Amino acid sequence: MLKLILRQANWGILGAIFGFSIGFFVKIYLIDIVGLTAWGKYVTVQTFISISETFLSIGIPYVIIKFIPSFVENNKDKASRVANVFLKYAVVIGVGYLVLVYFLSSHINHFVYSDIDDLSWLLFIMCIHVPISMLFGVVISLYRSVLKIKEIVLYGTVVTVTVRAILTFIIFQFTDDIGHFILLEVFTQILVLSILLFLFNKNEFSIFVKSDAKEVIRDAKMVDYGKKMFYNSVVAFISAQALSFIISIKLPSADVGAYNILLTLAGLTTFLLINLNKVFAPAISKLHHEKNFIELNDLYKKTTFLLNLFAIPLAVIIAIFSDEILGLYTAEMLMYKKYLFYMLVGGMLSLAAGSSGTFMVMAGLEKQNLKLQLIRAILLIFLSLWFIPIIGLLSVVGLYVVFMLFINGAQLIYIGKYLQISPFSKELFLLFGLTVIVMYFAINQEFVFQIYHFIVVPIFVYVCYFGLLFQPFKRLVKEIL
Repeated sequence: MLKLILRQANWGILGAIFGFSIGFFVKIYLIDIVGLTAWGKYVTVQTFISISETFLSIGIPYVIIKFIPSFVENNKDKASRVANVFLKYAVVIGVGYLVLVYFLSSHINHFVYSDIDDLSWLLFIMCIHVPISMLFGVVISLYRSVLKIKEIVLYGTVVTVTVRAILTFIIFQFTDDIGHFILLEVFTQILVLSILLFLFNKNEFSIFVKSDAKEVIRDAKMVDYGKKMFYNSVVAFISAQALSFIISIKLPSADVGAYNILLTLAGLTTFLLINLNKVFAPAISKLHHEKNFIELNDLYKKTTFLLNLFAIPLAVIIAIFSDEILGLYTAEMLMYKKYLFYMLVGGMLSLAAGSSGTFMVMAGLEKQNLKLQLIRAILLIFLSLWFIPIIGLLSVVGLYVVFMLFINGAQLIYIGKYLQISPFSKELFLLFGLTVIVMYFAINQEFVFQIYHFIVVPIFVYVCYFGLLFQPFKRLVKEIL
């Protein structure tokens, strides 16, 4: 089972590595030109649009993944009609929303963001993303429903990231206006969306057909499932993004931009977990359905240890080179170094829970997970509105870490209670024991690095970890091979 999971994760992991690596350097290049304040404005309008898309999508991507596979197998014509209904919905609602924002952007800036300079214009051009992103969500879900993951990675990630990077490096030789970055993102999305639509219509099944929305509206199962997933996605989104939205209202644009950069760096350690969860989910569902809790427990321990063995040294390396990494963006970012350490340590502790969220959803504990997310959302909104005006960014980072660990801890309690399984093993405890010592050194060192250190030190860190934990790693490698 472990071999199957890791092999299936390859495409997603490769795509994530490529996308993050290129995006990391593009962001450094861009922020160095436009400045931290302009980047903060970009993050502010991006957060607003993300919230809008979550509500406007009404759970459609989940409905597609749930129902389209059976339609393709039993009634391909119906699959074509239903897909077309969703495409038309995305266009009509997305364009309607864009028109609405065109007339209301100045009012949104005034009443929500207290008249941030140039935000009305940025808000409008960012809203061009809405109909395109909604269409993108439908198309990507269609590809997932027919198990075409390679196409998603190739066009949705590789082509998108490459074109956007090339255009960014060319265009920002002549301008420092962040609005141009939004427009080139729109162009890139339109280009890739056109390719994906053409290839899907050609290779899978026709999606440009006559359709009637009543066919979807009258399907009680589809509508009920869509409502359920819409509510779940809204609660999960608010739980995850409420903090980002509130800081965009309560903090200066420079702090908003800095927090976004800190999230990016702290998130470096989680991309393996995100891609592992995509293929881990069906394995959890299968083993849980078979009541095979012994293998489920064994799989949970092995994947958690392997995940942490690769991710934790990366967090250590980021901590060691924190001055150099933050300085790549802008000298102002060095003021936020202590916040990066808090988020890295919090993220490392969170990784000890492994795929706890996926277990909750795929092993019959989705109601308990939804309750946790709802509690988190309510407390996070209340506490952030209370503390951010008083303490500022420190309260944001503190709430981020505390609630991340709260969710992980509560999920582990539920998993232990109902499934009698755990991610913890002696190898994992040994790994974290080693990390306490190494991380203390990484945070407190003041070494002046030379260029060759950026190659030697990461290799040395990984060699130390894998050398000291060679035997458990060797056993896992034998199982995979």
